[in-house]
Amino acid sequence: MTAISVGDTGVELVDRVQLATSIGVLARFAAFGSGAVQIAAHQATWDIARAAGIYSASIDALYRQFARNEISGLTVPAMNMRAIAFESARGVFQAMQELDVGAAIFELSRGEIGFTGQRPHEYATVILCAAIAEGHTGPVFLQGDHFQVSASRFADNSETEIVAVEALIAEAISAGFYNIDIDTSTLVDLSTNDIDAQQEPNYSLSGRFANFTRQAEPEGVTISLGGEIGEVGESNSTVEEVNVYLTGFETCTPENQLGLTKLSIQSGTRHGGNVLADGSFGEMPIEFDLIEDLSATCREPHGLGGCVQHGASMLTLEKISKLPCAGCIEVHLAAAFLNAVYDNLPDHLVQSADHWAKEKFSDEWKPDWSEAQFLHHARRYPIRAFKKEWWQARECHDAVRNAVYRSAFAYFKALKVDNTSDLIIAAITHEPVRWVPPVLTESTGKTDESAIQDLAS
Repeated sequence: MTAISVGDTGVELVDRVQLATSIGVLARFAAFGSGAVQIAAHQATWDIARAAGIYSASIDALYRQFARNEISGLTVPAMNMRAIAFESARGVFQAMQELDVGAAIFELSRGEIGFTGQRPHEYATVILCAAIAEGHTGPVFLQGDHFQVSASRFADNSETEIVAVEALIAEAISAGFYNIDIDTSTLVDLSTNDIDAQQEPNYSLSGRFANFTRQAEPEGVTISLGGEIGEVGESNSTVEEVNVYLTGFETCTPENQLGLTKLSIQSGTRHGGNVLADGSFGEMPIEFDLIEDLSATCREPHGLGGCVQHGASMLTLEKISKLPCAGCIEVHLAAAFLNAVYDNLPDHLVQSADHWAKEKFSDEWKPDWSEAQFLHHARRYPIRAFKKEWWQARECHDAVRNAVYRSAFAYFKALKVDNTSDLIIAAITHEPVRWVPPVLTESTGKTDESAIQDLAS
């Protein structure tokens, strides 16, 4: 007996149990097949997922409920599945099933495309396969995280860099990414004390990318758009910066066009956490009162849902649990899930990855760093080089899934997103989108994201 049948009316499920145990084949085709095989795997997975009641969706409608003060008291986790993505995502979906979580996002940043070796169609396929494997139903939110301008490449040739980001946006949308975080904060000009002059390059280019995205979105879908005003790990954002950026952004987009629903700010965290010399994690001085003030400013007078917090994986659960009450509507979590993979890989694979990172990226080892600090900083780099070996290390996959499950379970409880499936089903009313061929332009894939060291991770 086969798991599915394909007829004149499309894909029909025959045996859901058998499908769950065999869908990983499509995930592997997406991860390691040729370009044509990857796209075929994406189409097959898309159609199977739809038959199973799973579809890619925009979270825009939920965030507009935040903006209207119709809901509050929860923070949506946006999670990056960097390594052994199929098994990692299965762990997340297991926690979602157990806690009845609907409000959760799976994201991929521009920088991650380079160091994980995953482009949007592959990532979308793998996440949808994981949803099928774990019996999920309903919307799945795929997000382009830090779709960011490289400041160095922008300085060399601004139009070429702009076209590269636009090509990535179009590619991602065609893969089912209906949530896009535009990040041109790399262009903020701190050489002047005038806030508008600082933010003008940021908000004007954000407006251009927003206009491009609205033109590219599928019929019936309003893509959830986010902006960013401050680099994570740098100076904390201010109310004045929020007002200047959002007011400027509004002047760069048509009056009748839906704008942003969220704004990424800096409040004291850093990507990867505060790693101490012995490899443990120190405190990060996150300012919850500041998040609350900035989120309130986003909502009134600008009509956004609120603020987004980056670099939060290494915060304590006690601190993470304060985000919902501070009005933070979304938090980005990546490092903890990558740590779960590293903690459960066979020792010889970890040692090989560490040796490779020290050999290839020794120029990034700061003089005051211990080896533990450097390796934590560099542990994202080996993912692409060792991708196949890690996927083939099946003896550790159960442990990886379980570790990711435990992390996701704890985050979901702390962020108050348990029992949100009904909330999501009520809010997300757009129809599932039919599969479309990938949008690949002359610029698609031409920019080697792995070579852009000034992109956010």
